Amino acid sequence: MSSMSLNFNASVIVSDQLNKLLLDAAQDLAIRAVTHCAHEYGFDADEAIRLLSLSSLKVSRKAMKMKKSREVVVKPSFPLPYNGEMASSCCQALRQNNGLYTQCQQSCMKSGSFCKGCQVLADKSSDGIPEYGTIQMRNAVGILEYVDPKGRRPVAYTKVMKKYKVSKEQVVEEAGKFHMNIAEVHFEVVESESKRGRPKTEKVAKEPKGAKGRPKKSKKVLEVEDDENDLFAALVADVSPFSDDDEEVEVEVMTMKKKGKSEEEKEAERLAKEEEKAAKEAQRQAEKAHKKQVEEEAKALKKLLESQQKAEKEALRQKEKSEKEAKKKAEEEAKALKKKAVSKAASKAVDEDEPADSVKRIVFNDIKYFKSKNTGIIYDYASLKKEDPEQVVVGKWNEAKNRIDFTQADSEEEEDAYESSDSESEAEEEAEEEA
Repeated sequence: MSSMSLNFNASVIVSDQLNKLLLDAAQDLAIRAVTHCAHEYGFDADEAIRLLSLSSLKVSRKAMKMKKSREVVVKPSFPLPYNGEMASSCCQALRQNNGLYTQCQQSCMKSGSFCKGCQVLADKSSDGIPEYGTIQMRNAVGILEYVDPKGRRPVAYTKVMKKYKVSKEQVVEEAGKFHMNIAEVHFEVVESESKRGRPKTEKVAKEPKGAKGRPKKSKKVLEVEDDENDLFAALVADVSPFSDDDEEVEVEVMTMKKKGKSEEEKEAERLAKEEEKAAKEAQRQAEKAHKKQVEEEAKALKKLLESQQKAEKEALRQKEKSEKEAKKKAEEEAKALKKKAVSKAASKAVDEDEPADSVKRIVFNDIKYFKSKNTGIIYDYASLKKEDPEQVVVGKWNEAKNRIDFTQADSEEEEDAYESSDSESEAEEEAEEEA
């Protein structure tokens, strides 16, 4: 069995054991807490443990999300100065790069001239320019004449060479790997107007005042050059054993440089934080937009449901109205049919009680009527001429006076005609008597 498989199996066993220990500890703590609460508040501990399923705990493993790999950019082993050229495929912003103000080597975003990190800095600026400016601004002036938007100038490259302890030949060789030509002006030593860092101070060692034992050793304070907060110095004393004569031995002081993070690493960390912050903000905005969309959809759905409910109520009201009207119409038709049936039944009863009768049309006072031959009953002419005839009695024929004796409803209408006909009949009778 290979060593790789052995290591793999061992790691699995350790992981399972650790999980079991954590599970047992959590289970024991939970059961003891429930038992204590049961004693304090007076409930059944076993029943509570069973309900909470504390006796059968399981460990669920959740897969961790892998972070997206960042774009890997090949960089020189030490910073190289600005060479007067511009890479169109790279970000157009300048990076501080140990004070050299060189072009950012990240790729541009699809919709812009800067990478994601530099675009964040540009968005924060009032004029839309990144903190250290752009490569176009650097190309517009001489190699050593650039001044950034905050009034800062590039540092001399010889200072960076001293910081990284590289020679001119090493710089030229490293630049050749990236097809760069370093201008000679970068190798010229420039006297700085003011030296950065803390002023040099010296402390005088105090002489021992008759104290017994080893004499105090003298200390030398060395100057520590603070170059962009990257270098730190510490004093380390290497003291040799004293002689039998207790003579003071000279202390050799050595300086050690504490290696700190380079400016590129600091800038990378800052950009990473900016990118993470921008991603969180984008996620927050997306969640806010999603929440707003859900609220709007809920409002639209609520409005649609209210509209549907209103339409259903209106349809129900119309249905009830139609049913009510139909019921009323049916009742009226039923009444009419009942009335008609009663009329027909009455007519039939009359027909059954009386012998068959026939009528003839007569005209009285220029009005048409039907007269029964057997009974002399006068019927309304229009009613008997209908498709569904009705026997509407209007009066009875008076043979003695040769006229119609109308019913009470029609007597008032025909009163004048009766009076005139009565006077004429009386006159005729008197004339016959005289004759």
